[in-house]
Formats: sequence, structure tokens, C-alpha cells
Amino acid sequence: MILLADSGSTKTDWWLTENGKVVREIKTVGFNPYYVTSEKMAEVLKKDFFGKLDPQKTEKVYFYGAGCSSPSKKAVIEKGLRMIFGEAHIEADHDMLAAARALFGNNKGIACILGTGSNSCLYDGKDIAESLFSLGYMFGDEGSGAHLGKTYIAKHLKNRIPEEIKEAFDEHYGLSHEEILTTLYQQPNPNRFLASFTRFLKKQLDHTFVFQLVENCFDEFFEEQVSKFTGYQSLPFGCIGSIGFHFKKVLLLSAKKYGVKPETFQISPMQGLLEFHCMK
Repeated sequence: MILLADSGSTKTDWWLTENGKVVREIKTVGFNPYYVTSEKMAEVLKKDFFGKLDPQKTEKVYFYGAGCSSPSKKAVIEKGLRMIFGEAHIEADHDMLAAARALFGNNKGIACILGTGSNSCLYDGKDIAESLFSLGYMFGDEGSGAHLGKTYIAKHLKNRIPEEIKEAFDEHYGLSHEEILTTLYQQPNPNRFLASFTRFLKKQLDHTFVFQLVENCFDEFFEEQVSKFTGYQSLPFGCIGSIGFHFKKVLLLSAKKYGVKPETFQISPMQGLLEFHCMK
């Protein structure tokens, strides 16, 4: 059996597979090596996996997650998994590589993640050949849910939006300016708070103001990220994540401006990883 994992800082999706088919899906908390120890990870997994899978029958474990970008951080995850799966073949790697493999398999392409945050890379069919240093939602994450939300909220707080959009927002959320600022500056995970407003933007996407705001954010994504990769216009482009998937029609317009060739959009990398690791 082969176990696949796609992990963020808050949740992890696990697929237990046999002969290329998914036999069980399990959800646990996320495991980011910047915030969790190997021992704590093993402690949590022992409880969450109990009665759901047999570690002795699991031959390979492929874990992809946020924060697994250096040998030392990968080692934290691999050690935690080793405490559960003993002699199984275990690999931990970055979620950007998961996206690239899920989108393109063994072929070249420009892979990106557009969810709460954003990231992108040039994939050579085996490894990440070119990548950009992520600056997070404060200074980067162009095209992400946090970026879309931040762009809208800035205009909302400055009263620079159409009255009908403001009224719809106030009716939907009932948040005062003070409540928004307090949440942003005094509560944890402000990037998730900002990204939560993309649900509203999706509902209002037919409004010219909202459509243009979203398009401008995607233009920034292509300008600041995708266009920096060698030969980006000659390679297929693929996207993993809810923002790219649900705002696809706007993203396609921005892609066209930059001569980018979109090929595939997926919410999750899991199906692509299943094909990459289990159906060779």
C-alpha cells in the first residue's frame, strides 16, 4: 500500500492507496515543520490513524507539505513518519513540488498554487528548476485569496467602492471598520481572514468593479511571478488551488495578456499525485 499526503499548516489530506486505487481517505491537522516537532507529529498520527490503517502494511509514504523546503525541515517530517511507519519508504517534500508533479507528471511546465497564499515555479519534468522566494501575504502572494481580500478591504475601508457593493458587503458581513482592523492587527492568521472575503467577491464577480479588481490582482501575479521564469510563454501553465479554480475565467484573461498557455486547473493535487506515484 502507498500513503499520499497533502499538508498545509491547518489540515492534511491522506489517501491510502492499493493497486492505484484509493481505499481510504483520512483528514488530520496540518504538519508544518516550522511549528511541529517529530515527536508531536507521531503522537497525533498514532491517535488519528488508529483503526484506520495498518502501518505494517504501508510500504511507501509520500508526504508533501508547507514548510518542507529544506533538508532539515524535511527531516523533521520524515522522522515523525518513521516513528509510525518503521521500515517503509518515506519521502517528504515541498507542496510546490506536489503541485508540479500533480499538474505535469514527468513533463515540463509552469506550475502555480493559488489558494490562501500563492507560489509558482518552473518545473523541468523532474525537479523545480526555477522558483521565487515567497514574501507572504504582506509583500507578495500576488493573485492569492489573501491578496484579493486585502485589495478589496483596502478600498472598502477607504470608501472607494461602488455604493451597491458596499451595501451588499455590509449586509453579508455586518463588520464595522473598527472590527475589520482589530481582526487584522490583533487576531491570529490575518491572511486567512483576508482570504475569507473571496467568497463575497465570487458572488459579486459579474459587477464590473469586482471583476476588474480580481483581474488586476491576477495581472500582478503574472507580472511579479510567472513572467520571471525562463521561457514562460513557451511552456504549459497549470494551477492548483481554490482561487485559480473558482476564478478561472478571470485568470484566463490575465494569462492571455502575458502570452501564457493555460493547460489545467485543479483544486487539489491529490488525484495528480495518485497518478504520478501509483499508476506508473
